[in-house]
Amino acid sequence: MMPTRSAGNETEHAAGYVAAWRAHAQRLRGPKWASPLEACAHLGAVQSQEVNSYKLTPAMRSEPGDGDGAFAPAGAVDALVADGEVIRTHVLRPTWHTVPVGDIRMMLSATADRVLMPLASMSRGHGFDEAFFDRCDAILAEATAGGRHLTREEARAELVEAGVSEPTNQQFTYILMHAELKAAICSGVPKGRQQTYANFDERVPASGMDKDEAVRELARRFFTSRGPATLKDFTRWSSLKVADAKAALADLDLKSVEMEGRTCYYEVDPPESDEGGPVVDFVQGFDEMLCSYTDTKDWVMHHSVPTAMFPDRPRFNSAILLDGQLIGHWKATVKAHRVEIETYRLRGFTAAEVAAMRRGADRLRAWYERDEMELGLDHA
Repeated sequence: MMPTRSAGNETEHAAGYVAAWRAHAQRLRGPKWASPLEACAHLGAVQSQEVNSYKLTPAMRSEPGDGDGAFAPAGAVDALVADGEVIRTHVLRPTWHTVPVGDIRMMLSATADRVLMPLASMSRGHGFDEAFFDRCDAILAEATAGGRHLTREEARAELVEAGVSEPTNQQFTYILMHAELKAAICSGVPKGRQQTYANFDERVPASGMDKDEAVRELARRFFTSRGPATLKDFTRWSSLKVADAKAALADLDLKSVEMEGRTCYYEVDPPESDEGGPVVDFVQGFDEMLCSYTDTKDWVMHHSVPTAMFPDRPRFNSAILLDGQLIGHWKATVKAHRVEIETYRLRGFTAAEVAAMRRGADRLRAWYERDEMELGLDHA
């Protein structure tokens, strides 16, 4: 049974309090992990649509090591990808995620069948059936065997040479995604700025975990790193059936709390009250502070801004967090000796918040390894 902690005073459970709690659980606040690999393992999976920006998520939750910045440099994440310690692939949902190599079989065991369902629906209009996908999987697995790491175009050429009609870019995306979900291929060593595909069994160590165990481990990882969160937050994040998620929760010794009529589960206790003033973070647009919560998205938005003011299509993709909540967006242009950071906030900032914003931007400058910074301040 999961113990339930009753609510104390209502202000304790305000959206800002929840955001600070989540930032602490995710290690965006408080002690950081020793390396981006530990950060990735804690989060379980890092959403990674944007091939360069996603590196900010594990980096910001890690110590700088030998670097001069406030958190780990991008090169530390690049090294994990090149060494095969993390795999950038499709898992959980039909989108990119970066996962520690030792966890990828567990995650596929838990979610691959669920992600293959929308993939089948998306590809049906192209005339692709399971027999076609199985044939392509086998071709790609053989083409990448023996340590061959192929770029996207090299992999496409292997399919055509094997007799597959040359696919369009969208069709080829479906083919590659299916091969990843079926454990035929995974990401390999990048060639310059290009991702490559490698043979899955050669790059990923064998492991034994049945689906029920895998679902429990995925649930444990989610609520430990992202709590407090609801069951629906977890099922939307993981693509799992509600029944499977409930069964996993019943087997886990998680704590729970009722907040605004929603049952939230967690493992990491809330942080001590922090009177240190506002904190501003410049995060990637798919940071786990944003994209992990669908059911409780209202707690992600900054409580001082009406929900209606948050645009469906923001001016910039990357996000500005004020005390862990979304308050605006940013874009960086990296020049030879400086980085130019454009910002747009949904309300004006106090003097203390502007100072916090400049500190956050300076941490970003150091991450880009530039000596100078130009920060543009704009708001609604």
